[in-house]
Amino acid sequence: MYNRIKGDIEGAIGKIKWFSTLLSERTRIEIEVFKLLYRSEELKKRREELMRRLGEHVYKMRDKNRNIYSDMEIKEIINELESIEPEIKETVDKASEISKIVA
Repeated sequence: MYNRIKGDIEGAIGKIKWFSTLLSERTRIEIEVFKLLYRSEELKKRREELMRRLGEHVYKMRDKNRNIYSDMEIKEIINELESIEPEIKETVDKASEISKIVA
C-alpha cells in the first residue's frame, strides 16, 4: 500500500514539474513576442514620423522649381525609411515564428 501511494505521489510530482516547465517556457515565449511586437510598433511610429517630415519638406519645396530628390534632407529621410522597412518586417516575422506552437 505504501509503495502504491509513493508511486502515485511521484507520478503527480512529475506531472506538476512537467506542467510548470511548460508554463514557464510558454510565458517566456509570450513575453519575447510582446517585446518584438512592441519594437515593431515603435518602428512603425518612427516610420510615420519620417513620412510626415518628408511630406512637410516636399510641400515646402512646392514653389521651387527644382528636383526634390537632390535635396539632402529628403535623401536622408528616404534612406532612413529604407532602413526601417526591413527591420519592421524582420521583427514581425520573428515574432510570428516564435509564437508558433511546436508540438
